[in-house]
Amino acid sequence: MNISTYCRCLLVLMLLALGINVSAQQQTNDGQRILAYIQKVMNYNRTIPQEKVYMHFDNTGYFEGETMWFKAYVTKSPLTADASVKPTDMSRVLYVELLNPSGDVIKTQKYHIDEKGQAFGDMKLDTLYGSGFYEVRAYTRYMTNWGVDACFSRVFPVFQGADIANGDYSNMTIKRTLYRQRDPNNRGGDTDSLYAMAIENGVFTNNNFSRKINVHFYPEGGDLVEGLSSRVAIMAVDDTGRGFCGEGKVVNEKGETVAAVKTDSLGRGLFKIGNASMGMKLQMGNVKGKVQTFNLPNPKAEGCALNFDAVSDEMLVKLQATQGVSGSLIGYAVMNNGNITFCDTMVAVPLAEIELDRQSMKEGVNQFTVFDSNGQILAERLFFICPKANENEDIIITSKTNYLKPCGKIELDVKTQPNSTFSFSAIDLGTATGGKHGNMKTWMLLGSDVKGYIHNIDYYFEADDAEHRLQSDLLMLTQGWRRYNWEMMTGHKAFEKVQPIEDKFYIYGKLQEYRSHNKVGNVELETFLYNESGESLNGTTITDEEGNYAFEMPFVDGEWKMQIFTRVNDKRKTYCVGIDRQFSPTPRFVTPLEASISVHDNPNIFVKNIGDPEPEEEFIPITRKEHVLQNVTVKAKRRYFTNDDFRYKNESFGRQYATLFYNIDKELDAIRDLGEKDPTLIELLCKKNSMFNYSDFKDLPYPPCGEDSMWRGHLSYGHRPIKWIVDNGERQMKLNSSYDTAIQRILGRKPTYDNPMDSSYIYAAITSDGGATGDEFFPTWPDEVRTAYIVPSSSEEEEQCVRIYLYMRHRYTTESNKGLRKTFFQGFNKPSTFKMEDYSDIPPMPDFRRTIYWNPNVTTDAEGRAKIDFFNNSTCQDMFISAEGMTNDGQVIMNK
Repeated sequence: MNISTYCRCLLVLMLLALGINVSAQQQTNDGQRILAYIQKVMNYNRTIPQEKVYMHFDNTGYFEGETMWFKAYVTKSPLTADASVKPTDMSRVLYVELLNPSGDVIKTQKYHIDEKGQAFGDMKLDTLYGSGFYEVRAYTRYMTNWGVDACFSRVFPVFQGADIANGDYSNMTIKRTLYRQRDPNNRGGDTDSLYAMAIENGVFTNNNFSRKINVHFYPEGGDLVEGLSSRVAIMAVDDTGRGFCGEGKVVNEKGETVAAVKTDSLGRGLFKIGNASMGMKLQMGNVKGKVQTFNLPNPKAEGCALNFDAVSDEMLVKLQATQGVSGSLIGYAVMNNGNITFCDTMVAVPLAEIELDRQSMKEGVNQFTVFDSNGQILAERLFFICPKANENEDIIITSKTNYLKPCGKIELDVKTQPNSTFSFSAIDLGTATGGKHGNMKTWMLLGSDVKGYIHNIDYYFEADDAEHRLQSDLLMLTQGWRRYNWEMMTGHKAFEKVQPIEDKFYIYGKLQEYRSHNKVGNVELETFLYNESGESLNGTTITDEEGNYAFEMPFVDGEWKMQIFTRVNDKRKTYCVGIDRQFSPTPRFVTPLEASISVHDNPNIFVKNIGDPEPEEEFIPITRKEHVLQNVTVKAKRRYFTNDDFRYKNESFGRQYATLFYNIDKELDAIRDLGEKDPTLIELLCKKNSMFNYSDFKDLPYPPCGEDSMWRGHLSYGHRPIKWIVDNGERQMKLNSSYDTAIQRILGRKPTYDNPMDSSYIYAAITSDGGATGDEFFPTWPDEVRTAYIVPSSSEEEEQCVRIYLYMRHRYTTESNKGLRKTFFQGFNKPSTFKMEDYSDIPPMPDFRRTIYWNPNVTTDAEGRAKIDFFNNSTCQDMFISAEGMTNDGQVIMNK
């Protein structure tokens, strides 16, 4: 807020006339409280600024086995309304995660955020379990205070079936088996998601589409108010989760029609009711034409109703108030990036009009809040201001190369802001696998402040006409998310748990009693870390009275083995050593529209126009030419395998059929981080995966063991029998007389601190179709053990079983002994270097790079110029380039 606006708020408070049915003294008191809340909001960004992260990727889709390259840009919200977004100077650790379609985090990497707020890296897609739509998300630990919606997220198609060695990408296939039917759906964090509601309300019934629709209502301002007129936005989805285009009507309690509504192709619609009342319903025909009925939200008895015209040039706000609110002093404010840009007060009346100046509004998502003297929200909504064209954000790229040639050199000249850094990608459009998903500008100004996926986000930046304003208004009404929560900014709401700013590496947590007589206060802790290079770190500390401890770490790279010793009076004592590092956000829902293949842009470089001269020579791919290669000597290290090595390498046998993968050692480590005691393997799998069901023996002792136990594999997966396969059936187990003992050793035994499990590292690969069958996996075991491990008793059951492969090998274990916890500490991942052949030194050869070139750090000189040189692959005739970056002062730059 600027000084003049601030003074205006004070002046309004001082010069308020007599209100309706209230005293001047009461208005003065209310005005002082309103001013206090405004000051709290104004100071919020100064004390608790937010961070945003955007990621620029090398490609729009991938094949199994390829490498994903990326560059991250992390910003900090402006401290005042007159300031601009800047590169962050707070967090120095960035987390990048890869999530499978079910929502499991299958990879987590850490990268160092430099003084420019930037980080770059890569992720190898070689350990996936099937094709599908995988989510990449990025965040700092500090960002998780605001939940999963504050994180960057993007979904990519990952295809199977490519013959990468021979450049055949024509077989782009994704398994279309619904993972929600086959694997657990862990994407349960978005309780407001229409897709989640569709599942809960039975749209998906018995694994068959019911052809029903589901509708959610979004009253403008937040609530319907009894007796007041209001606009209501709706979102309708069909049984595939996609937007439903249809027509309906709103009826009151008497069955009279009070409004008509029509939804667009995205399922969004808007209607107005003149007098909100109880018992209103929406009637809409579904896919089959059958009319479904949906109850509108019940209106509040007292409050304010908002009608915000965000489409016209004159932004007129109509505010209605009930009798209980009329006469009281209320405030209203406009916020952008958490800063108040305009505020005022007024005495509430049955109908008031407020004029806002569109030209003075900040670009991007703005928030309009009406509140009372207690700081409580009376009405609130978001609106979007389309940004104007800005030449300062352009990255102008011109080519010095006239035509593309197989393996030919490409030279580009760049002109943009001086002394800036940006990332650059060039891809072969002939093998592109996905469409555009916006850019840094669309994310920073819109995507990051809206809940969920925005279809065709570039559309909202194309023009600032009435049609685009209307569509952006529907977007704000149906997908609005409060990144800057008014209740939190005014102190009415607090974080559930405060996550710190990671400006360094820290190891901290809390001890829990392992035995009741072991007190957690004043315990001596010593930590020792070492890596494969022989480097080591150590430190000591003492817990406080509640068992809390902390260590400060220098920035390190790679994985380190970590041991934490606990002592009391120099004697080792056992504790549950919790480590505070389990803060990965809950996975969000991925809508079917997001998990679909979109059409890519046209080539944006080397575009041949009508009338252009023909190239000097015809483009003939290398695979259709003959070339003489230089003599090459290939050297390789000879590999030696022991039986254990061979068995471990053979994990790929189970992986090739798997749809799920659990690193049991890391799962146990995460449980110990929470200060909890170790579960059995079955308990862990049942907790991790809701599709495991052991209700058939819920009344028996657990874990199943002992003479009275008759557990013969009654555990099921998705109501299907299970076949357990240990080390591909090659591992000989030490058996006692009963099969229960054998099962307990693998599935039911707790790897406790005092009595660790014999096998310290276990992989569980779960497959529900395909897979190897037969007795070749099972050595000569007693019949009762074979029965326990091979549940199916008929060929029909054999076909329906789910196979779970368990792999065990001895290595550095995270299990703990007395007074010792063994675990790992993950330092920064080291970015790889993008590699390509230098065809100025060698003859052309078959080269099928889909990403032709990637450079995360192109830097311009003092005049804003740079040069980019790289070599084409052997087949690319159409190329698409992408360049995005940020200046040192936070200016977004990108190519058009």
